[in-house]
Amino acid sequence: MRFSVGTDIIDIEKLRGSYARWGLKLIRRLLTDKEHEYCRHKANFLQSVAGRVASKEAVYKALYRYGVSGYSWKDIEILDDDTNAPVVHISDRVAKITPDVQIAISISHTEEHAIAMALVELNNDSNTNS
Repeated sequence: MRFSVGTDIIDIEKLRGSYARWGLKLIRRLLTDKEHEYCRHKANFLQSVAGRVASKEAVYKALYRYGVSGYSWKDIEILDDDTNAPVVHISDRVAKITPDVQIAISISHTEEHAIAMALVELNNDSNTNS
């Protein structure tokens, strides 16, 4: 069993600028339909989007250590469970590369920044590069 950690921080004002320029095209590129629906119902839409984007980046960084790369934004989905805690769902494509992976995520934000930390536990060393 091995562990890897990834973190990311998003400047919400920069995201606001990108959103002003690209609008829903940006959101559709970064988020799954379920994530978009979740964020759409939050009081601060862009804070929620930033939290999801930071989470996806944190997961990517943690998985990259094991040779997982080249997947899309939508291969990682961050949804809430029934206790409103964020849960990571990975696509079948990513799961084929790392079949025995467990991922925990933590998200926090202020008005200016969203930050996320991902903890990846890999139970099977046979599918890794390190």
